[in-house]
Amino acid sequence: MTFKMKKMALATSVVVSALMLQACNDTTESTQVTADVPLIEAPVTDAAEAEMKSLDVNVIYLDRRMLPPGAVLEVTLEDVSKADAPSELIVSQSMEPASAPPYAMVLDYDTTKIVDKHRYSLRATVKVQDQLVMTSTTSIDPFAEGAITPIEIKLDRVANNKTTGTADNAAFTDTYWKLMQLGGQDAKLGAAEKEVFIQFASEGNAVHGFSGCNSFKGGFEIDQGKLTMGPVAATRKMCMDGMDQEQAFLSAMGQFASYSVQGEALTVKNNQGEVVATFESRDMN
Repeated sequence: MTFKMKKMALATSVVVSALMLQACNDTTESTQVTADVPLIEAPVTDAAEAEMKSLDVNVIYLDRRMLPPGAVLEVTLEDVSKADAPSELIVSQSMEPASAPPYAMVLDYDTTKIVDKHRYSLRATVKVQDQLVMTSTTSIDPFAEGAITPIEIKLDRVANNKTTGTADNAAFTDTYWKLMQLGGQDAKLGAAEKEVFIQFASEGNAVHGFSGCNSFKGGFEIDQGKLTMGPVAATRKMCMDGMDQEQAFLSAMGQFASYSVQGEALTVKNNQGEVVATFESRDMN
């Protein structure tokens, strides 16, 4: 009897030990699995995080002169609330125009910098080698009620030298030159009441314009006031008006030998020093 009880106690001890060992193994495996699972941190939300919005802008100018290479157009959004202090810059955007206007630009601004009841204004400028050549002159509030998108900003040319009180000379290249006189005679409008003009582009030394009925293009060279025209090709339309003056104008280009610019006037002479044609720079109507 005593032997049987000892045998039963031994069996019970073995079973208990086995169960405890299994429990330890389960705990270890559970711990290992848990340790292999990466911790995922909840994203932290910043209540003051910038909320960006954008303003669509079109910049134009009515001057037919093309902007020279290297010109930089800059549009700024400014806080102009303080009358006795400089305006505060909110955002600026710049570009180098490679074509004629309009110039489409997008200003991305931080809405947390826009304060209720403050006054804001858009401004545009064009600089060439850090010299101001064009600027907007009208205050434009982009947040005004009824503002139309895209917002249009008009540039005006800075034409006068305020330190001397004299007008700057127009640039020979990249300027729209309207024909005023040809061979001593006042120039007439061409077909469809279009004015005769010529433009000398600094890029590629290309010349183009309208001669009274047809458009023309060609090349040119300048050297210290000397002007040499290359071959000029024109379209071949026939018009009821302007043909005689057109032929005279195209023929006169072959006589161009020198030029001078005084203010907004261009004078072209031949090799004998005689005036062949006069032009004036013009704004777009």
